[in-house]
Amino acid sequence: MTPPRSRRDKKLSRGAQKKPIRKKKAPQRRRRKPYTFLDHPADVGFAARGKDLPALFAHAALAVCDYGWELGRVKPAESIQLQVRAATLEDLLFSWLSEILFLTDAEGWVFKKFDLERVEQASPEQNEMTLWEVVGVAQGEKFEEGRHHARTYVKAVTYHQLAVQKARQGWQAQVFLDV
Repeated sequence: MTPPRSRRDKKLSRGAQKKPIRKKKAPQRRRRKPYTFLDHPADVGFAARGKDLPALFAHAALAVCDYGWELGRVKPAESIQLQVRAATLEDLLFSWLSEILFLTDAEGWVFKKFDLERVEQASPEQNEMTLWEVVGVAQGEKFEEGRHHARTYVKAVTYHQLAVQKARQGWQAQVFLDV
């Protein structure tokens, strides 16, 4: 008497059955952020880059926001018009990022997107030195505790190793933040 055959034995006796070939999905390329975070013993920092000055300033603002909260949970529901002036390009970046921190800290805003109209040298008015000016829009919403997740509390922008310079492909900046 032959022993009863198991399912496995029946499959093997019928020959190898072909399994349908599944095409592997191409791995999705993660979009590279226009900034990288830098190591520092006491503070936190980042290096931002942009094809032009408006893109650089927008990416630097986004880096500051990325330190402060999870950007994926923020909706660009409302817009705030911003205008900042300063004597030098480095001072302008410092003041621009400080203004964004002020709005997040004092008024409870969380931002996700920045559209800049211009970053340029403003024409001097009578008896005034030449100034740099940034004009743009910050998009976001007010912080909601259950929905938005805070990360690192950023106290201030610092002048420590602050740099804005022309690069081979556009502009780059280095900024350190006090946390």
